[in-house]
Amino acid sequence: MIPKPVIINVPVDDVDAGIEFYEHFLGLRLARSLSPEQISFHAPVSSDGILLTVNKRHFAGEGVTVMFAVEDLDRTLEEWKAAGGTVVAGPYDLPLPKRIREEFRDQFRDSPFYRGEAGDSMGRGASLHDPEGNRLGIVEFSEWAHATFALGAYAKPVSAEQLADQSIALSRRVPATTQMFDDPSDG
Repeated sequence: MIPKPVIINVPVDDVDAGIEFYEHFLGLRLARSLSPEQISFHAPVSSDGILLTVNKRHFAGEGVTVMFAVEDLDRTLEEWKAAGGTVVAGPYDLPLPKRIREEFRDQFRDSPFYRGEAGDSMGRGASLHDPEGNRLGIVEFSEWAHATFALGAYAKPVSAEQLADQSIALSRRVPATTQMFDDPSDG
């Protein structure tokens, strides 16, 4: 499975203003997250399970973070580190807060994504930096959450047409990356 972007997290300094801005931009209301500790608001932004979330900025300079769904968090973390990336935080659990579990489970039964009882956790995640210092996250969702994010049996894989287009792009003759951005007038 190609790691799939599932959450685009936008940190803001003023949560109310951020919510107002993104509700206007998206043309739909943002829903409150599950966690009373992590105030966050979300809305779907694609038909294949991608959510935009808006939350309070955790630290100065925190930018937008894209969270990717992976099948095996532990294996992905090892591969990430072997390739030169670093783990900033995690792995950590993504529990459903005890105070709202029953209410969430009752509401989840009414969801069109309901495929069985919700567990105690959405899954596990980690925050990462690539070798250039770019931040992103990975999440291994619990199976009961797969329908919401169009994962596993609910996935819409990359199409044959998309792969054919990628193959054509890969077959192009292009100069080396270091040469592509050289200014010929510098010469």
